[in-house]
Amino acid sequence: MEKPFQIKLIIRRVPALAAINWLKMAWDIFKQYPLLFIQMLLLTYVVTYLAALSSITLIIGVLVSAFFTAGFYHAIAGVQQQQKIDLSWLFHAFKDASCRRSLILISISEFVVTTLVVMIFQSQTAEAVIRLQETRELDSSLSLQVMALLLTVFFIKLWICYAIAIAFFLKEQRLLIILGAALLACWRNISALLIFMLLSVALIILSIPTMLLALVVVIPLLMISWFLSFNEVFALKLNPQQDGVLEV
Repeated sequence: MEKPFQIKLIIRRVPALAAINWLKMAWDIFKQYPLLFIQMLLLTYVVTYLAALSSITLIIGVLVSAFFTAGFYHAIAGVQQQQKIDLSWLFHAFKDASCRRSLILISISEFVVTTLVVMIFQSQTAEAVIRLQETRELDSSLSLQVMALLLTVFFIKLWICYAIAIAFFLKEQRLLIILGAALLACWRNISALLIFMLLSVALIILSIPTMLLALVVVIPLLMISWFLSFNEVFALKLNPQQDGVLEV
């Protein structure tokens, strides 16, 4: 009896400066549907904001976050395949039963990990905040801890975005395999990841003079860039003699 075909997750190590190319290619994709990508982002944020208004709907907001990200990635892939996309592409993942369970579990995992990280940093910064209130002097350690928290949450988001792409495009069902492969991909490409994070922070800082209005362009650009990194890091076909390749 012939065995069923299984896709292997193959993780490639990319050059450190690959992040620059991701942003360049992302800009080319964004320019094709700028208003549509902005609409997708704003709709996602509106739904997330409305869900956060109530403790009951907050749960729904947490669970659907991965679906919106997957739908955004689906639209990017459509542009790459020269298809005509519209706003309905954002909701494609909701209709895909093959990855529904995985995306829900990934959303829960992100919420749990992020909450734990925030709680750990909160306990560490409590004394620094008290000293700030008493002395009115900013403690340098507090600034470093806040920066470390932001970078850690940023890293978690990038890690989860890889996991979402694995679940949605590769149809992997095993949560530990998904999260493990995504984390391993980040670790094996930590240099490119750090440069991407620095470039992301720089773009966000540059949006400050615009009252952060430029974020409606910056955030979609960064999301497209990270999806392009997924295409480069996770390979389904490759040269067996290629260096820096790891099968999961």
